[in-house]
Amino acid sequence: MPEEEHNKMMGQFQEKVFELGLTMKCNNGVYGIYMDGMRVYSLNKRTYKYNKHFYAKQTTDDRIELLEIVLYNYFGPGGKGSSLINPKKAGD
Repeated sequence: MPEEEHNKMMGQFQEKVFELGLTMKCNNGVYGIYMDGMRVYSLNKRTYKYNKHFYAKQTTDDRIELLEIVLYNYFGPGGKGSSLINPKKAGD
């Protein structure tokens, strides 16, 4: 994907993440997505592989499910090795 297109898509994705009250930090090409200071997902900048982290598996916060919908809508099932996420739609 061309860099300009990538930057636009990531900007839109980041806005959605912020709307959920989550934060993002990029370190060495991997975005960490945080809820209440705890990393819930990581997203590889180049492969779009994303993975759920331990804290996200332990919490019942609805924002995790909403984040999974956003991740799926932007990156599909993710790159090879991504967490398995069933296609979800708002309202399910």
